[in-house]
Amino acid sequence: MKENKIMKIFIGLILSIGLMSCSKNDDQVSRIQPSTNLITMEAEGGETEISFINGDWSISEVINENENLNIHGNIYSKNGALIQENQTLSLEAQGKMVTIWNDKGFVITRETSSSLKIELIENSTDEEFEFTLVLKSGEEIKKIVVYQKKSHGYQFDSIKYILKKEDGDSLFVKKGTNFEFNIQQSQSFTFSPYEGIKINNNSQFVSSDKNAFVWLKNASILVEIPTSFYNQEIYFNGEKKVYSNVESISSHVFQGMETVVIPVGQSAFSSEIEYRKRKVSYELRLINNRTAEEKIIEGKWIEFSPTGNYSIKWQD
Repeated sequence: MKENKIMKIFIGLILSIGLMSCSKNDDQVSRIQPSTNLITMEAEGGETEISFINGDWSISEVINENENLNIHGNIYSKNGALIQENQTLSLEAQGKMVTIWNDKGFVITRETSSSLKIELIENSTDEEFEFTLVLKSGEEIKKIVVYQKKSHGYQFDSIKYILKKEDGDSLFVKKGTNFEFNIQQSQSFTFSPYEGIKINNNSQFVSSDKNAFVWLKNASILVEIPTSFYNQEIYFNGEKKVYSNVESISSHVFQGMETVVIPVGQSAFSSEIEYRKRKVSYELRLINNRTAEEKIIEGKWIEFSPTGNYSIKWQD
């Protein structure tokens, strides 16, 4: 009888220790359990998804590890409505956070309570980009590190010009110096019709692509430019310009002089210089130094150039 009592006490102690151990283990189980704590991606960017055991957590901040600073950006609701603009990033529930600079960036979307989609924009810088998502559930904190490699850059391959509907060749005028007179006797007056206006040829490549010029910023790439359009055909004469969004300016020297007869009394006239505007679409083909894949950048080449023609406009 005594032995049975001792056995019952012993079993009770074992069960109590087991229950205490289970309770202790339950307390130690993390409420934030991402499928990964580290994401590594190439400079070209892309998407990856992280899954969680449950949705009992929030994103308290996003830290730029290179500078140890909180990252700012735009925060959107689940339905895509802008909640906060250019604010310190955080997300309590479902929604989206967006931070995009000129040379890198990301979009983090919480489509469901237990998942995160991380999209990295192409990193066009020459250094790694690393940031950390800080997740919080009660007093528990867990971090997910996102690491993007630096770009290996691109090599120029070719450029192709295309005449689209909004492109073409058009003429317009710029007003030169205005001359005013009040004389007692009619007389001749000789002047330069180009006086008072800079007779320059201005041309520039433009593109809405954020990375249109960053890849070749350290290299002076000369590309052929059009010289004329006719019947939807583009013609070239071998002239080249540096591929850049910096305006290229070259001066024209027109030697022509004009003589007019100034009437008696008050009078005024000015010259109008004829200019040509050419606009044509382009496709720039680059080759990725790491993958050897091609990258196409689209934009416009725009030129403003004097034709040399002018007219004299008398004021009534």
